[in-house]
Amino acid sequence: MNKVDVGTMPSGDLLLLLQHDPYPFYEQLRSAGPVVWATSLGRWLVTGHAEVVEVLRDERFSADRRRWEGFAPVIEPGREGGRSMLVADPPDHTRLRTLVQKAFTPRMVERLRPRIETLVEEALNAAGERGGMDLVADLAYPLPVTVIAELLGVPVEDRAAFRRWSDALVGALDPVAPANRRGAVLAARDALHAYLRQVIAERRADPRDDLISRLVEAEEQGDRLSGPELLAMGVLLLVAGHETTVNLISNGVNALLNHPDQLARLHREPELIEPAVEELLRYDSPVQLTGRVALEALELGGQRVEPGQMVTLMLGAANRDPRVFADPGRLDLGRDPNPHLAFGRGIHFCLGAPLARLEGQIAIGALIRRFPGLRLAGVPERRPTVTLRGFVSLPLAW
Repeated sequence: MNKVDVGTMPSGDLLLLLQHDPYPFYEQLRSAGPVVWATSLGRWLVTGHAEVVEVLRDERFSADRRRWEGFAPVIEPGREGGRSMLVADPPDHTRLRTLVQKAFTPRMVERLRPRIETLVEEALNAAGERGGMDLVADLAYPLPVTVIAELLGVPVEDRAAFRRWSDALVGALDPVAPANRRGAVLAARDALHAYLRQVIAERRADPRDDLISRLVEAEEQGDRLSGPELLAMGVLLLVAGHETTVNLISNGVNALLNHPDQLARLHREPELIEPAVEELLRYDSPVQLTGRVALEALELGGQRVEPGQMVTLMLGAANRDPRVFADPGRLDLGRDPNPHLAFGRGIHFCLGAPLARLEGQIAIGALIRRFPGLRLAGVPERRPTVTLRGFVSLPLAW
């Protein structure tokens, strides 16, 4: 068994290392093999691109964390609520995803283009009048949260509360995290559930042309969506519906500022925006980790994985696998092919990928065109999470 000990430093120090720049750490893991056992974490770490794809497509691995031999619930028994499709297996995953996937097809998402362009233009006009902006606070966060709130049918003016709840909830995703996050996770979950219950009650009394109304209708049919599942679906769509795009835009602009040759290339060749966004997704992925649980004994990357063991898939590492990507540490906006795994693979492939791509292309493309002298105007602040990688603040001037 290939083993690696990531516990030689305090967990807080490891957390800071991974937040700041996880890629040297990924290379250290890769030198031990594409699949290694992390003794101190009690799980497998997978850095190889082929091995990550294999796990994501193999029905012998479960997305249900409760099947992990080391599972310790963050939520007390009796308070769990409905299962999110993010951590569900077929047939439940299939049933839940079918209810919402039509709203996120490329054709349906394309209808949102005029609204996204308007929101971006308004944000950049305001920034132009001020002479500067915080990319996260002024564009990367309000854009996707406004779009998903309008799509769901929840009040956009509550987006400050959405951000507080979302920040707390996503902190629970980290395999290495401060122990004091549990209380904040429970409080955020309860607050968001209470909020959504009110919205759901309003849609029962007065249905509208929005996604929450359609989900309420499915719940009332009885056999497609339970009450707890309705709440879980609302939480997932609201939180996941903006988190990836926030990090895509902030990580992407930061990468361009750190590679002025590629920034200049995008100025010269604005038609590169689509492959550019794919490369930015690969280079500094918004979602760095995901996990699966082995359901039976099997071999992965030359290692024997036992049933009940957790397999942590390091998407950010797989996206820099030199077996797949030539010179993987180099940002190349014209990279082709680019089979990155930023949105995953298999049945759990990110439902919101078409929307995140469109928002990223419009926002980053417009920002670069509007402010050709774009530069950092202060010290960026990374968000204090590992699974989701992005920024709390990214001050810009021009």
